[in-house]
Amino acid sequence: MARNEDRERLAEVHKTDLKDSNLNEDFVTWLKTKGPTWLLIIVAFLVAYFVMIRWQQQATQARDEAWIDLMTTTQPSSLEDVARRHVAIDGIADQARLNAADILLFDVQRGRTTSADGQETTALDAETRAAHLAQAARLYQEVADEDDGSEAKRLAAICAFNGLAAVHESQGQIDEAVAAYKKAQARATGWIPALAALAKQRAATAAELSEDIVFATPPPPPVLPAGPAAPPLSFDPPTIQTPPAPPSEPVDSDTDGQ
Repeated sequence: MARNEDRERLAEVHKTDLKDSNLNEDFVTWLKTKGPTWLLIIVAFLVAYFVMIRWQQQATQARDEAWIDLMTTTQPSSLEDVARRHVAIDGIADQARLNAADILLFDVQRGRTTSADGQETTALDAETRAAHLAQAARLYQEVADEDDGSEAKRLAAICAFNGLAAVHESQGQIDEAVAAYKKAQARATGWIPALAALAKQRAATAAELSEDIVFATPPPPPVLPAGPAAPPLSFDPPTIQTPPAPPSEPVDSDTDGQ
């Protein structure tokens, strides 16, 4: 009985060894035939994953740099450079051009321009004022021309049309200003009613800017009717009375003799 059990155990061990050997051979065969293909797939997946992570990091870094440039730049010419460098990031290009145009228009409204270091202001002459208005109109027009009717461009387009209208008003071009306000109204209708109503009101009152301002003249003072002459006023000065002198005291003769 013991020998039969040993033989059976040896047979089972032999079968197990054969099975393991077959598995090893199958695995080796799989590695030789399909292993390189799967290995390439895994490597390609890992490479694509790391490339995607790197691209996301670069995109985030580029977006941060673009917003920092926009928030820290105050000169119109520098803002135009920001718009050219970051044209593909969010709405940086449109916002930079609008900021530059707003600064130019603000200088025209106050009649002074700020130096590059922001420390001094200089009065605008007629030539500089005209150059500021022309540059602001160009920047506003660039933003308006890029309006494709999408929701993403709606706010920038409204600001651009309102800016163009303000430039036209500064140049005395009332008809062009009204047309720009109507474009802003049409773009804001159905989105922000307050902006549409404001553009409509400005378009309706823009013609008043071309009218001469007439200041009210105060009426002349009323003329009093002639009457009898008033009697002259008499003034008698008051009489000043001098108080009597106090009586003198009597002199004792005895005291004087002593």
